[in-house]
Amino acid sequence: MVSPEMLRRYPYFAKISEESLKEIAMMAEERSYPAGLQLFNEGDPADYLNIIVEGEVQIQYQLGNAEKRTVDTLVAGDILVWSALIEPYRTTAIGTTSKPTKVIAIKAKPLRELCDRDPMVGYQLTREIAKLLAHRLERARVQLAAT
Repeated sequence: MVSPEMLRRYPYFAKISEESLKEIAMMAEERSYPAGLQLFNEGDPADYLNIIVEGEVQIQYQLGNAEKRTVDTLVAGDILVWSALIEPYRTTAIGTTSKPTKVIAIKAKPLRELCDRDPMVGYQLTREIAKLLAHRLERARVQLAAT
């Protein structure tokens, strides 16, 4: 479990009620990973929504010729594995730490159940993920155009 105050630091949780935030905190734990660790591969089950507390994660796509192309670098404060909340709940890229990284890992299934019970939580998180995806799509376009 992490503290609700720790979650409140991140804009994704700013407008969520104290009661729901406490529930989310009970689903969460801190995890640490060394640099150079592949956290997930495209198509893996998205069992945890992660918030990067410190460190850096490279987001890559594997091209048809097996080359991996980095399209984004996520840092402290960024959401990692947003697909934990969006069907079909599978990762859409490859994620590898490029520095020692600490995350808050929130269990996806109970978080989705909370979103179903409390539509305001679902709305707030979905809204934040939509903004995040729009921003990442733009960064990916810039990266791909540069190569």
